[in-house]
Amino acid sequence: MKHWISLALAAALLIYGATASGETAEPLAQPRPPQPAPQLVWNAVTPPAAPLPPQQAAVPAVEAAPPSAEIDVVDAHWMALTMWGEARREGETGMRAVGHVIDNRRKSGRHGVYATDTVSAAYQFSCWNEGDPNRRALDNIDRLSPDSVDGRAFRAAKRIAAEILEGRSADPTGGALFYHTNAVAPRWSAGIPPVRRIGSHLFFLTAR
Repeated sequence: MKHWISLALAAALLIYGATASGETAEPLAQPRPPQPAPQLVWNAVTPPAAPLPPQQAAVPAVEAAPPSAEIDVVDAHWMALTMWGEARREGETGMRAVGHVIDNRRKSGRHGVYATDTVSAAYQFSCWNEGDPNRRALDNIDRLSPDSVDGRAFRAAKRIAAEILEGRSADPTGGALFYHTNAVAPRWSAGIPPVRRIGSHLFFLTAR
């Protein structure tokens, strides 16, 4: 009996070994070679990202700088008009000089707080005097052709006025508060040496 049991066990072991040896083991996964990083192409079109839901709205990384203080557009306009009326034939240099006299007067506190006060004071800027030929031109400033010589000069005057009021213009007059053309000799400048001569205008720090 034992002999038959031994034979049965041996046969079972042989059958098991044959079955086990017939199974095929799955090969081990081979590591993938490293893939090169994608190259960015300068003209590649990237599809737009899906919008974030309202509760996940992106927060800007850097806040925008606060806007600079705006200039008084009325002051700038009247300064530009006066610069144009007084010195448009003197080019940008001459108009800038007149603009700085207006600004120097405004800053001194003795000729009005605003440029509009300064230029509207009676008999201070001849272009505003009744009967002055420049007054008629100023009254018709809106009829200027933008491409005319005077039209281009007025655009330059507006740009320069903004630069002066924003503090981005150097004063070519040396701080002058007064000026007149070299074609006249008013009493207020008698015996006072000018501090600058710019074009046909003489500039003074003081007046009689």
